[in-house]
Amino acid sequence: MCFNIGVIIGPIIGGFMADPINSFPRIFGPNTAIGGKDGVAWMRHWPYALPNLFSASFIFTAGVGVILFLDETHRVMRHKPDLGRRIGAWLVKNIFRWRSSHRYSRLEQSDNSYITSIDLETHPQAPPHSYTSSNPLHNEAPASNQPSQIEKYKLPFSQIWTRNVLWTLAAHFFLAVHISAFNAVFLLLLPLPRNDNARAKLPFHFTGGLGLPSAKVGLATAIIGVIGLPLQLFYPRFNTKFGTLKLYRMTLPFSPMAYTVIPFLALIPDKAYLVWPALVCVLGLQIVARTFTLPGAIILINNSSPHPSVLGTIHGVAQSVSSAARTLGPVVGGWGLGLGLRHNVVGAVWWAMALVACANWGMTWLMQDG
Repeated sequence: MCFNIGVIIGPIIGGFMADPINSFPRIFGPNTAIGGKDGVAWMRHWPYALPNLFSASFIFTAGVGVILFLDETHRVMRHKPDLGRRIGAWLVKNIFRWRSSHRYSRLEQSDNSYITSIDLETHPQAPPHSYTSSNPLHNEAPASNQPSQIEKYKLPFSQIWTRNVLWTLAAHFFLAVHISAFNAVFLLLLPLPRNDNARAKLPFHFTGGLGLPSAKVGLATAIIGVIGLPLQLFYPRFNTKFGTLKLYRMTLPFSPMAYTVIPFLALIPDKAYLVWPALVCVLGLQIVARTFTLPGAIILINNSSPHPSVLGTIHGVAQSVSSAARTLGPVVGGWGLGLGLRHNVVGAVWWAMALVACANWGMTWLMQDG
């Protein structure tokens, strides 16, 4: 949900701030208080710098928040000193002066007046001067840094790569490839100038994009979040009903369906009442697929781990595989779009992505959930 909120807000802000001299001529343009005689010089030379600086400020703020205010959760590491958290606690206390509205006093171990008859009936074998919580985390020794038996044992590296792990990682790679390629090529298709397609030979030989300005490109991208946000609310229910792997298989085919149809948007007449409904319908297919497959892919990676001691290793490898795919997807997608435009087949890259998505779907039949 947080991701989809960002997908809604981010593109709108990006499109809104792009080329600020032309978007806000009365503020940054020539003969203004801020712009001076010729307009703000750096905005004139780098018209897309402002939204990137705005994004950088968000990332910097998030980084500071992680260092100062997030607690370690790893069972072995969470008891070790954290300089960043100490600085954050000092800032909260002395600079921001935040105070908790709840104050607690520690109960002495020698005082057993708080142990009620209900506690003794529920936990009849509990020592008379102890408190037993229903939460297992509360029953751990708070000052203990000793790892559990599971953490003491480490599965050998050579035994990690089971057949299920390899197929799950392969599916994770292909999913990231076609989704990252979609993100890149779709953003190129939207502002791409329209073509009259006088030499078009349907159904394959045609070219051109939608010719949208920057602000409308941001609005079109925000549709992904607008549709994805309410869909995300249904993921837990569907996941419980169908299971992670079955839901993954059921929704992934919507991606190749969307990729097959998207290039034909260039043939729709340039009328808002025709373009936008068609755009929403086609995007809806891809959003259904990504909304239900992306979290499913992470869960399947987690479940494929052959032993808890290598869970971090499995996720680390999965992130590296996904990062490689997210690097490859936009590069190959952009190259394929350029190649298709030169040969009057703008849909070629989209149909190639559909084949990759179909291969991704085929791999799910070689995977197991667990």
